[in-house]
Amino acid sequence: MTLSRQTERSLLWAVFVLGWLAFILSWLAVPVWEPQALLYPVAITLALYLVHCSLVAMGSYADELLLPLMAVPIFLGVATLYRLDRASAFWQVVWVLLGLCPLLLLQLVSGFKAWRPYWALFMLGGLGCLAITLFFGTEAYGAKIWLKVGPVSFQPSEPAKILLSLALAGYLATRKELLLVRSWKLGPVNLPHPAYFGPLTMALALALLLMVVQRDLGTGLLLFGLFVCELYVAAPRWDYLLLGILALAGGSIVSYRLFDHVRVRFDIWLNPWEHASGQGYQLVQAMLSTSAGGLLGAGFGQGWPQVIPAVTTDLTFVAWCEETGLAGAVALIIVYMLLVQRGFKAALTTDDDFLALAGVGLTSLFALQSLVILGGALRLIPLTGVTLPLFNYGGSSLVSTLFSFGFLLRLSAEGRA
Repeated sequence: MTLSRQTERSLLWAVFVLGWLAFILSWLAVPVWEPQALLYPVAITLALYLVHCSLVAMGSYADELLLPLMAVPIFLGVATLYRLDRASAFWQVVWVLLGLCPLLLLQLVSGFKAWRPYWALFMLGGLGCLAITLFFGTEAYGAKIWLKVGPVSFQPSEPAKILLSLALAGYLATRKELLLVRSWKLGPVNLPHPAYFGPLTMALALALLLMVVQRDLGTGLLLFGLFVCELYVAAPRWDYLLLGILALAGGSIVSYRLFDHVRVRFDIWLNPWEHASGQGYQLVQAMLSTSAGGLLGAGFGQGWPQVIPAVTTDLTFVAWCEETGLAGAVALIIVYMLLVQRGFKAALTTDDDFLALAGVGLTSLFALQSLVILGGALRLIPLTGVTLPLFNYGGSSLVSTLFSFGFLLRLSAEGRA
């Protein structure tokens, strides 16, 4: 049976109108007009509509809100990037087109349940992706997390996060009952037997150690959050959640004491004005840019977000805040909240433990990464070097995020069918 997916089509057309309007305003704000740049929104529109038509042809029962919600930050991100750096906008379009390919291919895959026994391979693959940059990686912004293949550079940590999410889901799905049994006593604390809890803890410790050596503490924070989220969903005990919070606090204190770059980030966060002419310049300019936006913003082309260092990769959201104001910032944050809600709902539509945990893990990664960079951009937490998924410039992040949502789309289709 062919489904019309009318809701998805209608919402997509609304997103296209919004995206085209934003891009044209960005295009008019650039001093040198490039008529060929109008091909960017054309390419994104055709690609997203092709995905929609493919879902209709497949008779997919996938969530009809996920694709339009994803299209909003993709379109608006390209429009904002074109305003800031035309080369970044071009490559962002290329990465969008490449990322939609695995998203679409995953809709043809059936039997995700068969992936469960291969959790060890996923774990080894994820740890291998994290470790490879120790030997072949290149350093940028103080972190050795990039792998260069010819003219293309990418972050192996992005596919590693997906592989580790699937590995945790597979492991926990087969051992969640054992993790609820406290058969081992360590002083006054009752814990699961090390045979069940130990391998998971060792794998997480190794992944975090690799992140510390590479000085990529942002990814380490995301992996720790992924571990706590999936563990709590698999074995919902408050002491596990409390233990995770205490471990995070303890790790933050140790990192502050041991690593100079972590200490610098905390000091800049606590008192950016003291470092305004040096290492705190980026955060100070971000704060000034955000406050200059006011309620409705300065308008596309009327602000000065380009004075912020690394604005296309770290603080594109700040540029959006300056030129669209508080109204635009709140609207974009609401879209991200809806994406997280639909992701969790897709995970809950299945009755298979492995698929549910995998869906929760991938959605948690998206939510945590968005929360970390939004909090850093608004100076709620120390700023880290992660990107805002689907919005900031970053090819490997964009492709891995679209892969994750392709998995969630397929998950929602199987559950609803």
